[in-house]
Amino acid sequence: MFAKPYKLKSNNTLKNSGKKQLAQRIQYEFPAITEEKVKELIPNKSNVSYMEVVLHSGDTAGVYVVDGVPVMIDLGESLLPTVCALWKAPDLVPIICIHTPVLSKIQGGAPLYVPGVNTHGQFPQYRSGAVVAACTGDNAAACIVGRATISSAELLRDRMGVCLEILHVFGDQLCKEKKFMRIERPKLDPASYNVTELLTNEINKLNIQPVKEEWPSLVKAESSPINEPAVIADSGPETITNVAQDEENNDLDNTADSELSREDSIPSDMDGLLRWCLLSFLKLEAKHIELPLKTNLLYKNHLMPLCPSDRTLDVKKSSFKKMGKFLEAMQREGLIEVREIEKGVDALVSVATSHPLVTSHRAVRPRAAEAGGGERAAEDDYVPPTIRELYCITANVVDLFQPLKKGTPLSAGEVRATLTEYIKSHELVAPQARGSVVLDGLLAKVTGKRPECERHVLYQEVMKREEVTSCVLGRMTAATETRFADGTLRLSKVRLQPVSMQVVMRSGNKKVTLVSNLQDYGLDLSCLARQWQAGVGAACGVTRSAASKNDQLMIQGDQTHFVAKMLIEKYGLPKKFLEGADKALNKKK
Repeated sequence: MFAKPYKLKSNNTLKNSGKKQLAQRIQYEFPAITEEKVKELIPNKSNVSYMEVVLHSGDTAGVYVVDGVPVMIDLGESLLPTVCALWKAPDLVPIICIHTPVLSKIQGGAPLYVPGVNTHGQFPQYRSGAVVAACTGDNAAACIVGRATISSAELLRDRMGVCLEILHVFGDQLCKEKKFMRIERPKLDPASYNVTELLTNEINKLNIQPVKEEWPSLVKAESSPINEPAVIADSGPETITNVAQDEENNDLDNTADSELSREDSIPSDMDGLLRWCLLSFLKLEAKHIELPLKTNLLYKNHLMPLCPSDRTLDVKKSSFKKMGKFLEAMQREGLIEVREIEKGVDALVSVATSHPLVTSHRAVRPRAAEAGGGERAAEDDYVPPTIRELYCITANVVDLFQPLKKGTPLSAGEVRATLTEYIKSHELVAPQARGSVVLDGLLAKVTGKRPECERHVLYQEVMKREEVTSCVLGRMTAATETRFADGTLRLSKVRLQPVSMQVVMRSGNKKVTLVSNLQDYGLDLSCLARQWQAGVGAACGVTRSAASKNDQLMIQGDQTHFVAKMLIEKYGLPKKFLEGADKALNKKK
């Protein structure tokens, strides 16, 4: 979270009522902590403030600071203790021990893998998704806080893979904040275990009875088992021996219970179903959608697919009657922002993914209506990948985007925002020519006008801001990002060939439409062929011509209008990636 620099949005001092609420929240979310430890974390006469920061990823988070020391990180739906809080109250979360050299690798941005964990001796028990801290073998003071990607039983059993998603580590940007006191990690006893002492204590707890008979009895009689250890109630931290199977069973039971509770939470009325689908969209998909998004595409491509299979989403049957009125109501609640981008065309321009209603919403993706639906269900559930045009930083412009390195992909909006920030911070706006910029040494270098210029020397040369942006983008490497439905990304550092549509004549004077380059964008040709065949009511299949290196889709008749409408409106493919898009869309069906 804090591996890269963040921006401070606000900083407010809490009143006594706010401190009391914070203490109650800590006790509620961390039942293992005592009231004395809570008072030690938040003393009565302490100065407590709440910092709201914007992370490098664009998400917002809150930090509770007590007397100049960060104590808790507010993630909206839960609290995350800092390493400073764990030094005072180590019982807040389970703490595992890692090998000492691993800490420097994690501080450099690497995740925590299972081989880096020291599993000798007792080991804390936790489930997948729980907040877990880590210390090193030479110092028991916590240095890492994260969220477990696998349970402790799976960690002991598998011994491979990533086991902890790093959220906060000692030495990150939060620990280096100038507003805080100097944070130094204390030196505590090594986090090791005395195996001999542990075995001695366990043996002493066993209820071993002496054998009264020297020779076994020849009479076959049922007798109580001898030398069987009694069940010992352990009041301390739970330990793990062989509980992998039990934990898997509990996970299955909890998953089934949560599935039932989620299905019960789906509203029965149409107004509530509309709201539920929008909250599910904000929870599951909003962070991966490129804005602005037209409202008709929002309803057709995102809200309707999230509706449960046994229900039908129809805005006309709700009290809103129209999608515009429903979105206005949601905008008044602060969930979204809708704006008119063209005359008569409304679009979604902003989403509040950190809104309390979104973070507390329990979303569930719809399943196939019938188990035997097979092929039909696969067609309906097929979610095409989203395409985004990016630009990679080159040696020509790397000085402008410091501290980012060469090869980092950025969108055109991010490049434009970096240029705007640089122009404002260096006061390079031309006072006389509106919308123009005075070039300094760095801008002259990255635009290619004067490559030998010194960095901060001003010249009389003035350029339009759009021309500066165009020059910078032209000196960067074009790339294309493909995001698939399962969340995986594929970055191609080349500009993909646009999808082409060609109407040709075949035997019998019949027209067919050939659609090429679909596979470059990660589209499944088999699913498209079945969907499009049903959509146009004509034959559609996968073929390959003699002059082509990749497969093509061949549809009977002139279907360019249908193909363009499906790719752009249903699958969200930008027009620039479809050859002859405007001509095909304007063609009469």
